[in-house]
Amino acid sequence: MNYLKSLFIITIFLPFTLLAKDLKPVTIQLSWFNQFQFAGYYIAKEKGFYEDLGLDVTIKPFEFGINIPKEVSLGNLDFAVGRETLLLERTSKQKIVALYALFQATPLVLLTTKESKIEVVEDFKGKTIMTTIDDASEVSLKSMISSNSIKFDDLNFIKHTHDINDLINKKTDVISAYLSKSPFDLKQKGIEYNVFDPKMYGFDMYSDFLFTSEKLINDDIETVDNFKKASIKGWNYAFSNMDEAADLIIEKYNVSNLSKEALLYEARELKKLAYFKTSHLGEVKKEKIQRIYDLYNVMGLTTEAIDIDDFVYYDKKIENLKFTEKEKKYLADKKEIRICAVKNFMPYSNFKDNKIEGLISDYMKLIEEKIGLPVFSVATNSFEESIEFIKDKKCEVIPALSKTKYREELLNFTQTYAYVPHVLITKNFVPFISNIRDIEQKKIAIIKDYSILEIVKNKYKNIQIIPVKDLDEGLRKVQNGEVFGFIGTNATTWYKLQTEFIDNLKISGKIDDVTRIRMAIQKEDVQLQKILNKIVINLDEETKNSILNKWLTIEYKKEFDFTVIWQVIAVLSILILAILYKQRLLKQMNKSLSLKVEEKTKELILINNELEQRIKKAVDENLKKDRILSQQSKMAAIGEMMENIAHQWRQPLSLITTGSSGLKIKKELDILEDKFMIETLDSIILSATSLSSTIDEFRDFFKPTKEKTEFSLFECCNKTLDLLNSKLKNKKIKVLKDIESIDIKAFESELIQVIMSILNNSRDAFCDEKDGKRLIFIDVLKEGNEVLIKIKDNAGGVGKDILEKIYEPYFTTKHKSQGTGIGLYMSKEIIDKHMNGKIESDNKKYIYDDIEYKGLETVITLPL
Repeated sequence: MNYLKSLFIITIFLPFTLLAKDLKPVTIQLSWFNQFQFAGYYIAKEKGFYEDLGLDVTIKPFEFGINIPKEVSLGNLDFAVGRETLLLERTSKQKIVALYALFQATPLVLLTTKESKIEVVEDFKGKTIMTTIDDASEVSLKSMISSNSIKFDDLNFIKHTHDINDLINKKTDVISAYLSKSPFDLKQKGIEYNVFDPKMYGFDMYSDFLFTSEKLINDDIETVDNFKKASIKGWNYAFSNMDEAADLIIEKYNVSNLSKEALLYEARELKKLAYFKTSHLGEVKKEKIQRIYDLYNVMGLTTEAIDIDDFVYYDKKIENLKFTEKEKKYLADKKEIRICAVKNFMPYSNFKDNKIEGLISDYMKLIEEKIGLPVFSVATNSFEESIEFIKDKKCEVIPALSKTKYREELLNFTQTYAYVPHVLITKNFVPFISNIRDIEQKKIAIIKDYSILEIVKNKYKNIQIIPVKDLDEGLRKVQNGEVFGFIGTNATTWYKLQTEFIDNLKISGKIDDVTRIRMAIQKEDVQLQKILNKIVINLDEETKNSILNKWLTIEYKKEFDFTVIWQVIAVLSILILAILYKQRLLKQMNKSLSLKVEEKTKELILINNELEQRIKKAVDENLKKDRILSQQSKMAAIGEMMENIAHQWRQPLSLITTGSSGLKIKKELDILEDKFMIETLDSIILSATSLSSTIDEFRDFFKPTKEKTEFSLFECCNKTLDLLNSKLKNKKIKVLKDIESIDIKAFESELIQVIMSILNNSRDAFCDEKDGKRLIFIDVLKEGNEVLIKIKDNAGGVGKDILEKIYEPYFTTKHKSQGTGIGLYMSKEIIDKHMNGKIESDNKKYIYDDIEYKGLETVITLPL
């Protein structure tokens, strides 16, 4: 019984398949002409992702001259796609809310041709830039230009023609464009070009927000959540099936006559932007939104304050909804709230001494707390009667009612706050029924004013439905054999079975369809409907489950059958006699066993004494080996450092020597000028400072770290690269970094030692590579509660037989004069034992700049 009750509690509020109903029409406005930029929305519509969640979506094509944020704020459009400038629209009092940001960095860039000789941002001065008003307003471009000391007065802005040939034909020097489109067009025409990408200058701003109105969130958050969920699903599918998505666009949405090759190029570039520094599609970080706003503010593009929590919709944003001034006034003028609750409808509602009890009573207490008004209960015999009471103004709210077309004409409804499953009740001897469709021509009782009656009638044509007045009548008909079964809500039938029908009836099956429980309000009382809807939205699952569990704990009482007591006594007597006999046998066996155990114990004591000595000896030997390995590792690192110090010091020392010699010669020749002397001395001072800085860096590396400290992984990686800078440059190795700003508590100097060991191995792997690029990639990112440090090269990888042994002590592929074979072994010891992480290496193939490379990838995983 306890198992069944637990199973019931777990399943009662789980989401089920949506009831068959009319689809809700919604619109989404695109921000530009059809292309892969909107593929996720096309996919969600064509694959039925929107329809599965009850939505009929119209995708509205782009048109010039529409103030899209304003139309969304007014409710003329339900959803739309917006750029980073959307933040400014919110500060202009447009009540719009961002649901997610598809691109983690803007695709908007500036382009020049190689022929123009504009190689750096500083070259923009005095040049002509072709751009739109929207493009020119984006803080990403403005920040990139301003950060390079270019004043906007020094630039000549002209109106965008959206024709890339204007750049080729030199009608403009610079043009704003999408990274996912115009570079492809230039390549097709054989034009070499330069890209000025804001994210490469540290300005990785969000773009392509999906946004809606604050009003729609307040009125119908279910639609908002469903649209967001289906859209994300569409984008996941589009990015995973680019070829299929491109075919769909060509077939149905290709008004711009784009080629499949162009669409696939766009898809690949946009996917990079969607997953730039994140693994979560659509991620919006509050601190990044704040940074975008701060940039707009600093650059004088806005002076209005903005609450980020108002601009961005998070899953828990509903908890912060507040009553409007109209709603507050309504509550101030209201004296009480009257609800209609059905009698004998436990665990939901019942009346005892004219006082309501059950789940509904607890929900009403929550409402009283939220609105500060007393809530009074009016007893009714059925839902039908409750509706009549509402019409006659005897009450204003029915706290638990499902929505039907007939009821919707008479009442306003809140959003769903509970999903109630339905079960089939039969006599005890009936076997479990896995599919209700298997019941052929059986009579099934259902309460006549339950919404499930119409659903069953339409869905299961071969069942004879017998309407009944209430639950008691339905269960009695099953008990008396008048009907085969009764379909009712899980909670009420379960409660009734435990209290009255436990010996005769049981739950024999489950109905796939569920009833959505809402609060129903008088049609004309719009303000009360809005207030209760906000309260419903604010209900968390923990509160709902707590109330449910409370009322499912039923004290079950029944008259005891005293004939059972003699049967119990007889069985107990037999068991006691058997136990006494067994005890006697066990006593004799225990005596014999005790003697044998005593003998064996003496033997074990002797063995243990010898084993303890052997273990102590083995442990001491292992500790000695570890100390030797650790010392060798440190000595190898010292050797590396001494070599690096030599490399780092050569250039500054050379500059000091050259400068000093120059001063001496000019002084002897009496041609020493003040300007030359000051410049030379400045150079000597700068070189000396560099020498001192180098010593500090190496000293910090060797400083022992006894306790974990909090440090930045970004700075840690940069310190390591500074230590190895000269040796990597000598090998002509280019290091590409993609490092998130993450703080971690660990042993910094030991982590530097590990990263150095990995980088040194990658550096040495390039010894046999004479031609081509030499690349090392360092990626640092967060996944859940872990940090991943990924280091890979393009040196070709290692053989499988070698890969299995690289973390073994003294294993090396280098000559004895070049390696000891303990660097990676000690790295594994540090990561595994000192930092509770793990380190793994494997050969990987990857594409960079459209070229496929192969190399060894080492991944360090550390707990946050």
